[in-house]
Amino acid sequence: MKGSSSKGSSSRGRDRQSRTAALGLRLSLAALVGFGSVALPALVAPPVAQAYTSRVNLYVVREQGESFETLVLRSEIIARAAVQRSFDADVLMTDVIVTVIGDNQGISVPILTVPVSRSQWRLIPDITQWAQYFEASRYLVMDDAPGAGDN
Repeated sequence: MKGSSSKGSSSRGRDRQSRTAALGLRLSLAALVGFGSVALPALVAPPVAQAYTSRVNLYVVREQGESFETLVLRSEIIARAAVQRSFDADVLMTDVIVTVIGDNQGISVPILTVPVSRSQWRLIPDITQWAQYFEASRYLVMDDAPGAGDN
């Protein structure tokens, strides 16, 4: 009897273990399916795109004898390239603000700033359309006082 009894108890122990394992597997599967329905949208949905603004400061040194108008023209050319480069470099970039700062003998002043959105730039990629000019910089950048060259 002992022999049959120990066989019976070991078989009952194995049955209990297999039922416990099966129950654990079912619970794990139920939890995975249940929680999976909550987590699945997060796994399937793409991440939210975050838009942002690029701010670029560029320095232009005034050449000897260069007029203010030529300095502004150079500033516009540089600003246009910077705006285009910023939008080309990052598809998530929605806005760009480029400021061109002129330097004349150690005096640095802003010449122009270009705040433009990607959609505006696509419609009209003209720097003069979006640029804001700092006319006061004309007097700070020029080293000749008005009328100084008239003598």
